[in-house]
Amino acid sequence: MSSRNEREAVLAILARIREEGTYSHIAVREMLDQCEREGMDRRQRAFVKRLTEGIIERRIEIDNVIRTYTKKGVRIRPVIRDILRMGIFQILYMDAVPDSAACNEAVKLTRLSGKNELSGFVNGVLRTIVREKEKGVFAAPSEAAGDQSDPAALSRRYSMPEWIIRLWNEQLSEEETRKLLESLLEIRPVSIRFDERCSEEDRDKILAGMREKGVQIEKGRYLSRCCYLTGTDSVAQLPGYREGLWTVQDESSMLVAEAAGLKGGETVYDVCAAPGGKSMHCASKLLAIAGEEEEPGTVHAFDLSKGKTTQIIKNVRRMHLPNVVVSQRDALVPVPEEAGAADILLCDLPCSGLGVIGRKRDIKYHVSPGQLEELAQLQKRILRSAAGYLKKGGVLIYSTCTINRGENEEIAAFIEKELGFTADALAPHLPVPIPGTDHNKLQLLPHVHGTDGFFLARFVKN
Repeated sequence: MSSRNEREAVLAILARIREEGTYSHIAVREMLDQCEREGMDRRQRAFVKRLTEGIIERRIEIDNVIRTYTKKGVRIRPVIRDILRMGIFQILYMDAVPDSAACNEAVKLTRLSGKNELSGFVNGVLRTIVREKEKGVFAAPSEAAGDQSDPAALSRRYSMPEWIIRLWNEQLSEEETRKLLESLLEIRPVSIRFDERCSEEDRDKILAGMREKGVQIEKGRYLSRCCYLTGTDSVAQLPGYREGLWTVQDESSMLVAEAAGLKGGETVYDVCAAPGGKSMHCASKLLAIAGEEEEPGTVHAFDLSKGKTTQIIKNVRRMHLPNVVVSQRDALVPVPEEAGAADILLCDLPCSGLGVIGRKRDIKYHVSPGQLEELAQLQKRILRSAAGYLKKGGVLIYSTCTINRGENEEIAAFIEKELGFTADALAPHLPVPIPGTDHNKLQLLPHVHGTDGFFLARFVKN
């Protein structure tokens, strides 16, 4: 038996996020590992994950419901607000949970939290919401009146800060923004990449082993070594992971190594490499190109902190990649003696992360409009510093995991106009034609491509 039930685990995660500022994906992962050690079964852990992520994802909408069904001016204690959020999400979005159970369990949690005097308040609010739900008050976003163009209404229905909606309306159009908002609320599968040295036979065996564990598998949309997994809460327990035959990486991110057009024996610099997915992909490709006879090229993976470089080293060792050299280095500080050392320069730079909201659900609550310009300026500074590592005729791949022209297309223009690089066509280096490819640039969108929101651009140094 586990030492805590599922809802107690969720409440503990929410408290940690609120009190310590821990990012939700980290708090969830660590709690799930702890619950597994305590004996909680897979179905229970899946409930914990779904409820926690759902609350964070729909926090704006849920808090609006709380304001609507509590008296104006009433101060709600943080733990009670979390319990109400849990109950409301179950009532509105978890059909497998009876409404009565959602209410009763919320009252139990209130008492367990030492707030017995507020159990009647919690019960009353949730029972009222159940009655309103039965009247059809809570329409689905696509059916709700007034949602078609009003950013404030869209913000409440899709739980997205209003300023982000206005930004996307301006850059993408209102119709595209609505489709994007809907896609970001969908449950995303886990995207994995098989190592280049993993044979097709071994890959088939690993996938068969995953299916035996109840995992559903879909092929990648653009890359043959990509697969999408659903029905798993712990990838580290799946066949082939500990042996380093595959790693977690979004298909959009995999396109960076493809776009680089690697050749045997080349030297790659990855200046902001953590957690190391792109570096490892390049290293794997170089080893596969070289085979057993030739010397492979080398990937130099840099990042700012010891914690990040330690993370890269751990991942590199698991994937058995001897041609990756990991160093702690500030991307803003050039190393003159290494000028012209790289054939390929990867600049996947710090960004607002608006493209990965579907996976890291609390990003939208942490980023602000003012940070976008700050990040764009940081990106330019890093590019000016890092450009010196690349030899003449070398390839620069610029990428971000965001959806924002100020960090994407405008930085691509900066690389071309201010740094003097030449835009180089992407299509010849991509495995298949990808919608939206614009000469040397590609903006991937979740509702169009089925990947994270991701931008990449290819240049050649004159």
